[in-house]
Amino acid sequence: MRLQLRLESLNTVSQEHFHRQYFTDMHGFLAKIAGKDEKYGKYCFGNLFPIENRLIEQGREYSLIISSVDPSITEKVFFSLNIDKIINIGELHFKIKEVKLKHNKLKNNSIIESIGPINITTHEKDRIKFHKFDNNDYIKLLEKNLLRKYSFLKGNKTNINLFENVDINVHEKHPSSSFQINFFNKEKNDSFKVIGSKLVFKFKKVNDEQLKVFQALYDAGFGERTTFGAGFMIERFEKI
Repeated sequence: MRLQLRLESLNTVSQEHFHRQYFTDMHGFLAKIAGKDEKYGKYCFGNLFPIENRLIEQGREYSLIISSVDPSITEKVFFSLNIDKIINIGELHFKIKEVKLKHNKLKNNSIIESIGPINITTHEKDRIKFHKFDNNDYIKLLEKNLLRKYSFLKGNKTNINLFENVDINVHEKHPSSSFQINFFNKEKNDSFKVIGSKLVFKFKKVNDEQLKVFQALYDAGFGERTTFGAGFMIERFEKI
C-alpha cells in the first residue's frame, strides 16, 4: 500500500543542499511514526517531485510517495498526516495539502524500476563491500536478499527462482549504474556513502508465486537500507 502526499513548500532550499541530508531526515521523520529500523525494513519512500531549477521553492507544491508492506504502518502514517498540518523534514518545511491512498497491483507482465539505488553489500575482512550490477555475484546476492526479506515480512520461506522470466537491466538514463545516498551511522556518529545500482525489471509472464513475492517486496523496497529510501520501486508508465 502507498501514500501519496501533496505538499506546499514553506521555504526555499537548493536541491544540492537538501539532498545531502534528505534520506537521513526522511528516515528520521518516518521512524518517529512507524518505528525504528529493523533488519529488513517494512517501509520505503521516494524523492520529492517535480523539482525544477534545482530548487525546492517556497509556495510551490511537491509530491512524495511513502510505501509499506505492513498495513498497520500505512495506517499510522496516514492518520498522523492531517490536511494543513505543518511538517518538518530536516531543513524543509511543508504544509500538507492532500494525502491519498494508492494500491499498485502488479501484473505478470509489469515493468518496475528503482528510483532509489538498490543497495547490496557483503563484509570482507571487517570492511563493507558495495556490489554493483556489473558484479558477477550481484544478481545471486540480490535474489538471496529479496527472498530472505520476503520470509521476514511474511513469516514463511519460499525457494522459488525469483528472477525466472524476468529481464533485469541497468536503468538506461544512468549508464554509470549507481549513485550515492548518505545515512547516519550511529556507532561511529558520522555519515558515509551507500552505493547501489538503479535497475529495471521486466516481467515476462512470471508465475503467481513470483508475483506474490514481488508484490510484497515492491512496497517494502528492494535490497538493504530501504527505510533510508534505497531501493524504492515504481511501476514504469505509472500515472501519478
